[in-house]
Amino acid sequence: MTLQTKTITKLAVARKELKYLISLPDRIYLLDALNQILTPDAYGGYNGYTVRSVYFDSITNDDYHDKKEHADEKKRIRVRVYHPNDEKAKFELKLKSFGREIKESLVISRSDAQQLLKKNYSVLLAYDNHTARYAYDLMTTRLYRPVSLVEYDRRAYTHPHFNTRITMDNNLRYCDFCYDLFSKNLNFKTAMPKDQTILEIKYDRFLFKQIQDVLANCDLFQSPPSKFGTSRSILEQYYY
Repeated sequence: MTLQTKTITKLAVARKELKYLISLPDRIYLLDALNQILTPDAYGGYNGYTVRSVYFDSITNDDYHDKKEHADEKKRIRVRVYHPNDEKAKFELKLKSFGREIKESLVISRSDAQQLLKKNYSVLLAYDNHTARYAYDLMTTRLYRPVSLVEYDRRAYTHPHFNTRITMDNNLRYCDFCYDLFSKNLNFKTAMPKDQTILEIKYDRFLFKQIQDVLANCDLFQSPPSKFGTSRSILEQYYY
């Protein structure tokens, strides 16, 4: 059967990434301060939005082990939506190398996302680009399968210069053994206290001094919980 090439939307982002864990008072302070110097993400408006992702990993859990062992080079493969009614999804390949992040995203149909969750990776071949082909080869040869579903609430800020993006994620939750990306009835487990927030700072080359000054007023703690790692905590009893 000849595959029909689909019209694609591909996004590629390369930048530095810093992550911290912040308290509720610092979150409130940052919401006010960043509203004055950056632009709230257009998606979701002032009140933010929900992010839901299903992550994939190899049959031998290579990506999980790389994360736990703090490997210099790591990768994530996921499908993401912002509401169960979404007719489109994002297929994302995220690579980290020595503190630098490269993320390539494909906008795919709801039906193709559902096929990926069934491990039918051949739908990627209909998207004529390198990311889809690379992901197909990787996921078929290393026997990738869906391994976790994660959801959280996000406030995001951007600036057009230096590819700057700052996000604050809280109410992190996940599901065990359920990967229905479009379900409206999921039984979530809480992954972190609700008064804590994961702060992510992403930029290219230079972080604005105004942002540096704002962050200097916060108590920034390294090593926030990993969304991918936390959702796979069931593996701890077997491997660590």
